[in-house]
Amino acid sequence: MKRYLPYTTGLFLLIALFQGCSTEKNTFASRTYHKVTSKYNIYFNANESFKAGQKRIETSIEDNFTRILPVYPESDPSAANLVKSDMDNTILRASKLIEIHSITEKPKRRKRRTRRYQEFASQEEFNKWIDDSYLLIGKAYFYQHNFLTAIDNFSYIQRKYWDGDARHEAQIWQLRSYSELGRFAEAAEVMQAIQNNREFPRKLERDLAVATADYHIKQKDYAEAIKFLDIAIDKTFWKKQKARLQYIAAQLYQELDQPAQAAEAFQKVTRMNPDYRMAFNAKINAAGVFSEHGDAEKTKKELQKMLRDKKNREFRDQIYYALGNIYSREGNRNAAIENYRNSVASSYNNQFQRAQSSITVADIYFDIQNYREAQAYYDSAMIIIDNTYPNYDKLSIQYQSLSNLVDNILTVEREDSLQHIALMPDAEREALIARLMREEQEKQRDLESLAMQGRTDQGYYRSNRYRMGMGADQQGAGWYFYNPQTIAYGQVTFQQRWGQRKLEDNWRRSNKSTVSMDDIAFFDETADSSQMIIRVEDPLQKEFYIQDLPLTDSLMAISHDKIRDALYNAGKLYKSEFLNYKRSAEAFEELLRRYPNNIYQLSAFFDLYDLYELLGDKQKSAHYRNLIISKFPASKYAQYLQNPNFFVEMQAKTDSLNQLYEEAFRSYRSGKYRNVITLSQAMKKMEPDSLMVPKIEFMEAVAQGTQTNMTDFENQLKEYIKTWPKAEPTPLANEILTLVQDSALVDYQKLIDMGYINEEIQNEELLMAQRMENDEFGGKFSYEEDLLHYFVIAYPLNAAVNLNRLKFD
Repeated sequence: MKRYLPYTTGLFLLIALFQGCSTEKNTFASRTYHKVTSKYNIYFNANESFKAGQKRIETSIEDNFTRILPVYPESDPSAANLVKSDMDNTILRASKLIEIHSITEKPKRRKRRTRRYQEFASQEEFNKWIDDSYLLIGKAYFYQHNFLTAIDNFSYIQRKYWDGDARHEAQIWQLRSYSELGRFAEAAEVMQAIQNNREFPRKLERDLAVATADYHIKQKDYAEAIKFLDIAIDKTFWKKQKARLQYIAAQLYQELDQPAQAAEAFQKVTRMNPDYRMAFNAKINAAGVFSEHGDAEKTKKELQKMLRDKKNREFRDQIYYALGNIYSREGNRNAAIENYRNSVASSYNNQFQRAQSSITVADIYFDIQNYREAQAYYDSAMIIIDNTYPNYDKLSIQYQSLSNLVDNILTVEREDSLQHIALMPDAEREALIARLMREEQEKQRDLESLAMQGRTDQGYYRSNRYRMGMGADQQGAGWYFYNPQTIAYGQVTFQQRWGQRKLEDNWRRSNKSTVSMDDIAFFDETADSSQMIIRVEDPLQKEFYIQDLPLTDSLMAISHDKIRDALYNAGKLYKSEFLNYKRSAEAFEELLRRYPNNIYQLSAFFDLYDLYELLGDKQKSAHYRNLIISKFPASKYAQYLQNPNFFVEMQAKTDSLNQLYEEAFRSYRSGKYRNVITLSQAMKKMEPDSLMVPKIEFMEAVAQGTQTNMTDFENQLKEYIKTWPKAEPTPLANEILTLVQDSALVDYQKLIDMGYINEEIQNEELLMAQRMENDEFGGKFSYEEDLLHYFVIAYPLNAAVNLNRLKFD
């Protein structure tokens, strides 16, 4: 028993000690216990998890040197998902610390209460790690891009722990949170509060300068941002961080068009011994800046030397891009295009440079009206970029317009080629197909040989892997769908192959009557195979080449229809989307030359009249004006050309007609049939549109029937039904005719009582106008999506307005 006495005594002492360390008691022992446990246990683990998230961002997010680097890598949109688990763990542990180690109980009152004791006892919290935990939680929410919750935490620290050290750092993080949200007025208030705080510690001045620079960069106030970057650089100890800030300052000088300062800043970066990627980019940018105001030939030689250096192999895309910029500034467009194209071709693992080079060369091709090449390079860029890219909306619209145009151009070329082959003599066509099959067989044999020798082209493979964010430099970048570039790649490539598809069964087939061999497995066993057209996908089979040939009269007619439609669509796109009136006129002229009496003839005539007016060719414009008037004299186009006020007068006539119709309808409903007859005859003289005529005729037939006997009324209804068998009021006429034939209609007022005077003969156009009268525009605009809408942009003649910019924006 004596042997266990020391252990028993120790156990009781430990129990007593732990009871004395409860958060419900505020003693020296309890405070010490909870502070030590907080610091070296829970807070340590929470902070380690936080630092792990920071490290993950540092190693996973690749800097895009084609744009201004973000001051904070954690601002990247993909960072939130990247560190979610680490930050969740941080929040959980820090919250646990607050829950079990917070001491709010007041200490035992002393007889001698000195000033120092009174200040100590007046505290609301007696564990100094509690406010640090709230700060850590706020930081974790910030890294998750939950900025509003982060702001709540930082504000709480400043209210609750106004005398603690954490409040100063909380202000800086609060400033950063407001900046990320774009709430710059509130961010400015925080900065003002910090400036008025004389107790703000000097050790945080560097962090404040960086946060303030970020605040100004987000507002594109680059000159002010540079001032704070300079302060931050002077107060930064670590070279890696200093080099990043210096690089950003250099980029801002470039944005401000201050090449001398930019070159000097880039040179400072190279002297700070940064990583090779940043050093290379600084060197390339410095060379580019020097070439603007220095010896361009010398710069080109230096860049050519860098191209030959094997160490720069993975940076050749950037070197070619820099060379392209120099040639572009010199006005040597062909050399610039060549280097930009080389940049795209050699850009395997730098998707940012690939996008920038693709867009740059696409813009040049677009300016010189080489729309096919422009579309191809925009396509390469759109696979990579997302909606955060500068001018993304404009690029997206331009790319879509170009894609529509190129699709129509390719349709014409494809159908022309197919028709040419289809019209070949059988022997010649067979020989052509046999040659194509031999070439395909040789190509596949060569590829197999390369594979056997292990010399397959890895460049294309790497290019696509990096374009999809799966390159070697992307490890740790998170799940596929956390990366916006990979999502954008998937969306664009899907649409390129399949187009816009509705989410439904058998979504692969826009034409449900056709199917490829690969898709047969998706069909039910009960499907009617006689309705399927199976496509051959193997280029080594003869059927692969003849399956699209228009070898019959009906298929040839369909092919011609495709060419006709494509030429018309191309003409419209050239005119409306690209303002290329010459190309538009060429497309319409070719349409009329190849298909003189096509369904678009009248529209094409008018477009050509309008185009030649815009081009200043009065002779051709007059030619098509006369064609419209002579061939289509009753058309609205012809009437407009002879009377420029035609549409204004037509609108006035329509308004008058609508008023008469409404008055006739009210008379019809109230039984004033003589007035209905008079109004109906007046409306028919005004030549209403085809939708209104059967309704007017119906009201007139019923009104006249009331003025005659039942036999004449029956004959009038039969005549109406014969004339308008599919008109909207015809079912109503049939019902009234049945009443007359069954002698069930004694009094015409019964028509109203029995519900035969209803809204079916109401003027829908007038109803639509009445519904729109209460909108914000007073009924001036139509909301019907099926109608063609025109927009007018008015601006002063002396204003410097870019019409293309207005159109796209």
